[in-house]
Amino acid sequence: MFLLITDQNKAEHADVLDRMHRLRHEVFVEQLRWKDLTSRDGREYDGYDVPGARYIVMVEDGEVVASVRLHTMDRPTLLSEVFPHLVEFEPVPEGPRTVDLSRFMVSPYVNDTTRMGGHGAEIIAAILEYGVAERLDAFTAVISPHFLATVLQWGVEAYAMGFPVGEGRDAHLAVRVPVSERQVSQVYHFTRNYHPRLMEPAFVRWHRETFGSIAACAAEMQRVPAAAD
Repeated sequence: MFLLITDQNKAEHADVLDRMHRLRHEVFVEQLRWKDLTSRDGREYDGYDVPGARYIVMVEDGEVVASVRLHTMDRPTLLSEVFPHLVEFEPVPEGPRTVDLSRFMVSPYVNDTTRMGGHGAEIIAAILEYGVAERLDAFTAVISPHFLATVLQWGVEAYAMGFPVGEGRDAHLAVRVPVSERQVSQVYHFTRNYHPRLMEPAFVRWHRETFGSIAACAAEMQRVPAAAD
């Protein structure tokens, strides 16, 4: 199950948000040991967990297994305030039609064989669905070169906005990911799952109008037994 958490429904999903902040502490503070992070009572927060921030959260069996934070670029973001030096090939994007992604994570407790190719690809599909349904131009993010190589292998378009900085597990760079229905299709094809991840009415309506026939065809193919040898 995927949740899109906004200012309007934060109270309804307070427990999920709390679990997300706990997992952020485990991933970013305890596991990755990122410097200068702020945790309170085992929950990681920063100055961008503010009104206006949105979160896409993947929940399985009541546990948060993946999440990402979204900020439109018409307000302060991690990219514009903390990492602008990573943007060398083009201007730092501005405006509400570009969304900066941050605190992207997949739980270390999910099966290692499906962690990024499974849960990671699923939440990327949800992010791209959000982008198309909201008529965005692009997403930006600061990620590792390894993760950039991974999403490119999935068929997702992503462009480096500057040269990588750092070495080994500390290496990172800024990327821009254009938003299009083709991008959604690429991840659907990789995951072999053509059904909507985000179940809010606006996203379901958009999905039905755009991918309904593909999803129906895929479901029909799954019902047809394999031909005998």
